[in-house]
Amino acid sequence: MKARWLTDKYISLMLLVFPLWTGTEGYAAITRGKFLFFAVLSALYLALLLPCALLVGEKPRRARLPQWFALAFMAAACLSAALSPYGRAVILGASRYDGLLTLLLYGGIFLGVSAFGEWKKYYVYLLAASASICSLVAIPQLLGGNPFGLYPGELTYFDANVRYTGEFLGTIGNTNLLAAFYCLCIPLFIWHALTHRALRDRLVLAAAALCLGVLIASRVASGAVALAAAAVVLMPYYVNYTSHSRKKALIAAGCMAALCLAALAAVYAYGGNSGTLHELSQLLHGHVEDSYGSSRVAIWRECLRLFGESPVTGGGPDTLVLRTDMTFSRFVEETGSTISTHVDNAHCEPLGYLVNLGALGLIPYLALCAESLRRFFRGCAPAAGGALCCYYVQSLFGLGLCIVVPLVWIYMGLVCSGKELEKCKSARSPRTS
Repeated sequence: MKARWLTDKYISLMLLVFPLWTGTEGYAAITRGKFLFFAVLSALYLALLLPCALLVGEKPRRARLPQWFALAFMAAACLSAALSPYGRAVILGASRYDGLLTLLLYGGIFLGVSAFGEWKKYYVYLLAASASICSLVAIPQLLGGNPFGLYPGELTYFDANVRYTGEFLGTIGNTNLLAAFYCLCIPLFIWHALTHRALRDRLVLAAAALCLGVLIASRVASGAVALAAAAVVLMPYYVNYTSHSRKKALIAAGCMAALCLAALAAVYAYGGNSGTLHELSQLLHGHVEDSYGSSRVAIWRECLRLFGESPVTGGGPDTLVLRTDMTFSRFVEETGSTISTHVDNAHCEPLGYLVNLGALGLIPYLALCAESLRRFFRGCAPAAGGALCCYYVQSLFGLGLCIVVPLVWIYMGLVCSGKELEKCKSARSPRTS
């Protein structure tokens, strides 16, 4: 068994099966189900990787800057856990299985994929299959159905925030996480269809349409903002990639910039009294309230306060829930009861690393993201790199849980693989004239 073969099969299972796995209890314990699948498969992959490489004499690609960033992130997570006052809670995490074990697996995935992985065309087909099935499950849910009994008892999607907290759809669960998953899918599918001519390659647009339809129906603003931001960045890149013309790319960039300015002007002049557009308009006018972004502003301020208490190493992996008393309550007229939610997530992935791991954890993570983008703009694995652009924007407002994040580290590993770097140096695509 070769390490490259093992890596390929691991990536294939994570793209095809992992998004569809919900565990045995549906939404009642979907985070635990996803975590167990990801942790067991990833631990098995990493445990077999080194023996496979040694037995057949396969050498990993030479360590480069991204690998050192990943190792620094893993070291920061270990140091934060060791210095945390919360003991064994940091191992699995105090609330969402985002503890030390998960973070070390993220880093291990990146090291393995970047050392032995290579972007392959059929990865798009595997992800298109899983994303399509996920969306086909979500569509009847949006109509009041409960396929596969994912909602407990007689609950449906329309009981969201009335009989239970949050909104859940598809095989991912939480709609914010579903939006994050779609951010990894939609740009990938569109890019693949635009840069390949075979009919089967164009058919992935159907998967993109399904994902986009469910995303629009779920009304997750962060996903829509991320897709819009990705379009602004990727359109000039696509023009440059296909035409090899810097002039045409600059014209496309100018058009997208003008479109952005027009959109900002329209939002600034928006006269509504509520909703996401109203909040964006108020932000442009310099007015900020804690309730904006579904109270994200209040949560972010609390996280920054907690960061000030331990700025270097943070409070420990996944310990935010143990460090704050912030709770939101809402009276539900339909049921006559009060729903309370205790804050256990920063609702901003980089901010979550900052408050849990401190500056020592955030800096190498951001450096790895930046290096992934740099390699993408050099032409390395453009399909995966474009999806990463979209995800990074969404992560500024997202939960960043093990339900989706393992796929992000796989994407980053593929973009930063030595094989892809060699292709970039030899082919230099996109080119400029």
